[in-house]
Amino acid sequence: MAYYVGIDGGGTKTKVVVIDEHENVVHEGMSGPSSTDTVSPDETLGSFFHALKPFYERYPKATFQSIFIGLGGIVSEEDGHEVEHLIKRLKGINEKTIIRARNDMENALYSGLLFEEGIALICGTGMVAFGKNKLGETHKAGGWGFKEGDLGSSYDLGMRALRHVIKAFDGREERTSFSDEVARTIGMKTTSDFVKIMHKNYLERTWIASLAPLVTKHLLLKDPIAKHIVWDATQELTNAVEAVQKKLNLNTPQLVIVGSLGYAEGYHEVLVEALLNRIPDLVIIKPQVDPAYAAACMAKRLI
Repeated sequence: MAYYVGIDGGGTKTKVVVIDEHENVVHEGMSGPSSTDTVSPDETLGSFFHALKPFYERYPKATFQSIFIGLGGIVSEEDGHEVEHLIKRLKGINEKTIIRARNDMENALYSGLLFEEGIALICGTGMVAFGKNKLGETHKAGGWGFKEGDLGSSYDLGMRALRHVIKAFDGREERTSFSDEVARTIGMKTTSDFVKIMHKNYLERTWIASLAPLVTKHLLLKDPIAKHIVWDATQELTNAVEAVQKKLNLNTPQLVIVGSLGYAEGYHEVLVEALLNRIPDLVIIKPQVDPAYAAACMAKRLI
């Protein structure tokens, strides 16, 4: 029996899927973080092993035909080669096993079953637009980390909410119910509280991103400030998608949107409108399969 492995690894968890030659799932396994910018190489390998351990116990003599790894933290070809070398220490791999390691944004693209050509827009705590054309050329726009801004992401919405609340409280912008709810949420009673709050939390990416639902809530309540924040953020995401589309010169562009913010009520509709206004022939789809399963299917396509 031929086995193909797909790995989807991030800073919180790792999922591994093994499929057979008919693309039936033989094994699914979960484990801890494996992103190369989060844990050490030994911890990355350990997460792969623990996710595969039940498979090894069931099929002790099995070997893998190919493996596709989509991993957070892989930025360069050198990063990918290091992971490819690392995984050779796992059971089930021999000199004939084909191994390819790329950033997990490729898994996002393949989750839309866009193996040959297409664009993925990841829009959650962070953001990135990534695409591939039929020549095998790829391009990435955004996704350079929260210090760059991750414009259009939940982190970005949270930062915009924080900038607004201090402006509203000292009179530079209109103060609305949105401003007041943000202030209550972060524990700000007076403007002087803001410095202490930000000093404690300005590097807390997830804390800042957790404020994004306040923006989308008040968007639905038609708050003018929240509406402007969402409009501007979705323009930034559209800029990223358009940059990928132009670079790769896709004739019939398809886009899969991945991530919780991309489907938040209100935000999703504004985003889709912005995308179609800029790229009228864009076909927007939802993920069709799990990213780890998509990675396993990509592994099979490497043969």
